[in-house]
Amino acid sequence: MDPGLLLLLTPVLWGATFPGAKLALRRLPVLPFMAWTRTLGFLAILVMVPILRRRSRPGEASPPLTRVIGPGILLGALIFVAYLLQTEGLARTTATNAGFITGLYVVFTPVLAAMLFRHRVGRAAWTAVGLSLIGLGLLSIQHLEQVRVHAGDVLVMASAVVWAGHVTAVGHYSPRFPAWMLSLAQMGATAIFQLVALSGTGLHTGQALSAKVWPLLVLTGVFGSGIAYTIQIMGQQTLTPARAVVILAGEAIFAALFSALWIGDRLSVHQWVGAAVVLGAMTYSELSARRPGPANLEPASAP
Repeated sequence: MDPGLLLLLTPVLWGATFPGAKLALRRLPVLPFMAWTRTLGFLAILVMVPILRRRSRPGEASPPLTRVIGPGILLGALIFVAYLLQTEGLARTTATNAGFITGLYVVFTPVLAAMLFRHRVGRAAWTAVGLSLIGLGLLSIQHLEQVRVHAGDVLVMASAVVWAGHVTAVGHYSPRFPAWMLSLAQMGATAIFQLVALSGTGLHTGQALSAKVWPLLVLTGVFGSGIAYTIQIMGQQTLTPARAVVILAGEAIFAALFSALWIGDRLSVHQWVGAAVVLGAMTYSELSARRPGPANLEPASAP
């Protein structure tokens, strides 16, 4: 499968988890919810390891497991910190501001990739990133006349930088390790960080985990964490962070779609325009990546 189309499955799954997480958080506190989803995600990847290993190219030798520990801890820590900052910021600002500011990771990712790993970011990539930013802004802002600045905006901005760091780091490490190995390492590290963070409060088992909550945890944990992050690593093995982040920006579209179908959320006219702009940016990015010449979004040869 084309890596761009494969990576598109990640924002589809992430978008589907948005209404599921919203419903689950009505019954579980934030930290126990995150710990359950990351633990279930780790177990899902563990179950998938035999299948993922069979996808490896014939004769391809896997590096020793000890080599992936460092990258796994780094990626897992980035996921944990990004979620923590985003959640703390949401407690201090509006969802409107948080949605727009989080979307800034679309801009931060190619900047970080260029600064840290000297990735070439072409004009087509910057155009797609700019269109995505405009579309995300329109999609995230519910009322254009009610955009205000809040104290939590700084925390949400910090989370956007960390999310960009995660996408950039995945782009750096994914070609160096089999997808199953890197995915297992990062989700295992994230689960450990989450469990340590709530060691004083517990996982909220018993009545908190009713028959209504478990399907939501499976959706957000198994599919949204285990499968989606594994697909992200598989897709980014051959894509630049600049191209990947434009595809991942489609999460906002799918989140709006699934929320409308599942929990009755509705979009205003300008939000539909924003969704169309994000979709256009994704299409432009993919078409540009397939054209030869300077507009291609693939990276220059590694030094």
